[in-house]
Amino acid sequence: MSKKEQVIESARELFSEYGYKRVSMDEIAKKSGVTKKTIYTYFKDKNELIKFFLYEELEKMKLMTKEVNKEKIPYIEKINKLILKHFEYRSNSKLLQAFSKDGNLNLEIASSCEKILNQNIQGEIKRMLITAIDDGYIKDCDTDIMAFVIYKIYIALMFEWEKPFDKDKATAKIMDFMKYGLFNRGMLNEEDKKQ
Repeated sequence: MSKKEQVIESARELFSEYGYKRVSMDEIAKKSGVTKKTIYTYFKDKNELIKFFLYEELEKMKLMTKEVNKEKIPYIEKINKLILKHFEYRSNSKLLQAFSKDGNLNLEIASSCEKILNQNIQGEIKRMLITAIDDGYIKDCDTDIMAFVIYKIYIALMFEWEKPFDKDKATAKIMDFMKYGLFNRGMLNEEDKKQ
């Protein structure tokens, strides 16, 4: 194992166990058996290490998305399965759990994380929507806006929702919202009559 790999593995273990705030570069150096100076040849600072791990986590999530997209199942089931897989991944990722317990890491990391999520997950959702429109599964819509809305629901549940929740129930509610919206069908007809 190279020195860089030792640093990465040691940092991953420490961050997963203690979170971002409670781990110092000195501790990472000690655990990986290198000097702090050696770490700085690979990573500018602790924030750079965090970004590395966020990219790594997002790449794993992208692979999950691609696997679900390959399946020959109806589009609604695909979205449902994808959301469930992401919730399961969140539940099993010690690193993501540790980072979410730390709250706001800092503004630079929060900004970087937002950019990464926008580029990867929101882009993937948009591609799924375009495919679904082309295949006739959903009606034509502004895919940028819809991808943004779905992305924000996903991010809110993944990173901001603090209460415990049943992932199957949460996914079902999201799917109901996407399929039917908030209005009862009778209410929609009444609103149409008023206009």
